Amino acid sequence: MHRLILSVALATTAHAQRPDSISSLRDWVIGVSAGIPGYEREPVPALFTVGLTVSQTKPGRLGADFSIGTMPYAFTAGAAVLGARAGVVLPLSPSADVSFLPSAGVSVVAGGGEGGAAAVAGLNTGIATILWTGDTGLRAGITWHRFQDFRATIWLMEFGVVHAKAR
Repeated sequence: MHRLILSVALATTAHAQRPDSISSLRDWVIGVSAGIPGYEREPVPALFTVGLTVSQTKPGRLGADFSIGTMPYAFTAGAAVLGARAGVVLPLSPSADVSFLPSAGVSVVAGGGEGGAAAVAGLNTGIATILWTGDTGLRAGITWHRFQDFRATIWLMEFGVVHAKAR
């Protein structure tokens, strides 16, 4: 994974710095997504997520990356679950129609219900791709989370729609 990110970074750095690139006009991206979480190699579709993502996406420069989401199934079981991640992203744009967003940061999952409440924190790393049509794009990504007291990695594969806001 690290080799893939490094290869994409080297291949796109020159293009990302070109002032005529439309991708350099996309400073912030906001979007909605649906996701499927998994534990180790097993997806858990019943715990699908819905969320909101906001990323600073100036190509070739570190930016902020935030996401917040919930699991609708938890509400049917009388509980509320909220997950959030915050970190940095290094946007790369090999063309005006494609953006790669490798990211890393911290994660928190909190839940509460009739029996009480709990929260767990951890670290995450991920990568997303946006296929653009003007200022709107389709986003697909995956993040891997390592939480305290969990032996295995929890992952979240997300698909969504984003919209770019220029400065």
